[in-house]
Amino acid sequence: MHEDLSYAEIFGEEGVQLKLKIMHAVDRSLDQITVSRVCERAGVSRQTFYRNFDSKYSLHWWWPMHVHRFYLAEVGRTIDWETGYYHHVQLLSMEKDYFKVATQYTVNFPCVNSLMPDFRKCAIVETLKDYRGVSIDEDLMFSIDSWVKTETEVFTEWYRLGTVPDPETAAKRLVDIMPTRLYEAMRME
Repeated sequence: MHEDLSYAEIFGEEGVQLKLKIMHAVDRSLDQITVSRVCERAGVSRQTFYRNFDSKYSLHWWWPMHVHRFYLAEVGRTIDWETGYYHHVQLLSMEKDYFKVATQYTVNFPCVNSLMPDFRKCAIVETLKDYRGVSIDEDLMFSIDSWVKTETEVFTEWYRLGTVPDPETAAKRLVDIMPTRLYEAMRME
């Protein structure tokens, strides 16, 4: 497996500690908490909250999008699918307690309305075009669209229910159900 990143690389960016502080102020489902309560618990103003997040529901997607670039975005560029998923699950799991609490009953912000599938789609398309030189036809785009929705749903349910497998098992399960054409197009030799 690819070597681990340092905490400084993951947490060292300006604003990351503040966003984590706000995120950690969530003590119940996002459907059941107000922005005012989050701000009070985090010790920040509403202005600070809204400078960092569009809504209370964007708290759910910030951490996955932040850690995405460390490994998952590197699939097909510098690492293989298994390595990317292995390390991505490790990073996501650093906040598994948050996800279990914050998304436990959340029904007003389903995965299909999230930014994550579009975010993932852009990264995969960029990798295929710019790093792999792959022409994307209608069938491959269908595979990409289907996969990023599936991937987002799987991760969300694992963390919402607290059933995320260990990183090695998670990586294997995700790769096992991935569309073959997409897997092959981004396979590292």
